[in-house]
Amino acid sequence: MTPAPLLSVNDLRVALQTARGAVEAVRGLSFTLDKGETLGIVGESGCGKSLTALALMGLLPDGAVASGAVRYGGHNLLTLREQQLCDLRGNRLAMIFQEPMTSLNPLHCIGDQIAEPLQQHLKLSRRQARDRAVDLLDRVGIPNPRQRLDAYPHQMSGGQRQRAMIAMALACDPDILIADEPTTALDVTIQGQILDLIRRLVDDSGMALVLISHDLGVIAETVDRVLVMYAGRAVEAGPVREVFARLAHPYARGLFAAMPRIAPGQSHPRAPLATIAGIVPDLHDLPSACAFAERCSLAEPRCRVEFPPAVSIGPDHRAECWRTDQTLGTGTSP
Repeated sequence: MTPAPLLSVNDLRVALQTARGAVEAVRGLSFTLDKGETLGIVGESGCGKSLTALALMGLLPDGAVASGAVRYGGHNLLTLREQQLCDLRGNRLAMIFQEPMTSLNPLHCIGDQIAEPLQQHLKLSRRQARDRAVDLLDRVGIPNPRQRLDAYPHQMSGGQRQRAMIAMALACDPDILIADEPTTALDVTIQGQILDLIRRLVDDSGMALVLISHDLGVIAETVDRVLVMYAGRAVEAGPVREVFARLAHPYARGLFAAMPRIAPGQSHPRAPLATIAGIVPDLHDLPSACAFAERCSLAEPRCRVEFPPAVSIGPDHRAECWRTDQTLGTGTSP
């Protein structure tokens, strides 16, 4: 008998209230996550990646309404009361946010912020929690960790703050870690260090990881499976190696083509980067058919009037597109 997945997301929808009425920012998202598995969610800004992460954590903004099912530990997280969610957040479910300076409390030292979930969820004493915080800071590579316990966020560099945020997320050995663009505010060298750290910690602990990024290069190097989002939907999903070898959706191919490629000995790309024409559609004007049709060079009349089916490309690899015969017929790489 196949064991149930650690996390199961079925037909997740997130509606936002705006001055022009309600809009759906996440539209029918479904995926599963097993213990120790890593999943990457990629797409342009405005595609619903961060709202998906917030919905999983029960941290949606006021006025947002989530529907569908997010099942973990035998419960639908979308139906739990706030106190039940508080018992899970920072304990079994943890999140690394984009910008630690706005996520860490500027009025409390780093040691106390890492110790808080340990005291709340594991019932450690203050001394025990601070000793554990030292171990966690050392684990994420902060030098002189005991001396850094009493530092405030503004006294640390951007990379150190992000490491402290990771230490806080790992404090209670969660089952699932959600990392939402964890390297956005860091320079390239520090980005690589943080991603290497996350990969190593996930491998060491066996926890599951959901990594959200706009960078396909980061996704390719970090996760087992990838989910490409566009206008709130998963337009392509599957094992990362298979998806990258046979990109089937025109949007996914456009993202891949826009990646800079520098050959050995070059200091910059030889040609201008490819771009995807147009912009992500306004949530108030989403079509009832393919949302990418107006930006797609392969679009045909039915793309604008009929919603595309989910086409099986390979084992556990699917894409929502009418033109997969054309995209795959042009070769195995975009």
